Amino acid sequence: MEIYLTIEELAGYLKLAEQTIRRWVLNSEIPFHKIKKVIRFRVSEIERWVDGGGICKTNTCNVFNHDDVSDNGLYDEASREFDSD
Repeated sequence: MEIYLTIEELAGYLKLAEQTIRRWVLNSEIPFHKIKKVIRFRVSEIERWVDGGGICKTNTCNVFNHDDVSDNGLYDEASREFDSD
């Protein structure tokens, strides 16, 4: 079974600030999945991304949206997460 991490868990895993992860999500610089109103990261995709130098190749850092929420919904959610810090 695939393991998914939250923003907070991924920040700890990569030893980075949560704000950095949120910024990368907003800019589609890191592979992530949006499931309903939450953002999750597959460990296997993150490891592949890190092994590749943290660079998104074509279509590898797009939003994987599992409920047909528009990109505006992602932006709104990430903005709210920024405001909650």
